[in-house]
Amino acid sequence: MSLATITFWVERFNSHGIPNTLYTYLVSIFVNQVVGKGDKIVKIVPLTVDAPSPAHERPFIIRNSTTEKAISEAFNILNRLPELQGLRSYKSIIKSEEKSLQFINH
Repeated sequence: MSLATITFWVERFNSHGIPNTLYTYLVSIFVNQVVGKGDKIVKIVPLTVDAPSPAHERPFIIRNSTTEKAISEAFNILNRLPELQGLRSYKSIIKSEEKSLQFINH
């Protein structure tokens, strides 16, 4: 599993130095062990209040992809939202572990 944050903001700041418009998203990437080992399951979750969301809030699959390409595709989906176009942006991978699924028996 890999996690990333993607942030969009404007260059106008309030008196505390915080952008007047700031949207942050958490992107999770899971390796799809069931269908194909190169496939990635991607989920985009808004973390800030009033952040615009993609039309489909369900997870989606990116076929035969690397983690970095899957994160870039999530960024492209967000960047195409009209409310986010023209804003500055930043992507950051915050955790990356490519491990096989482990099943735990109770």
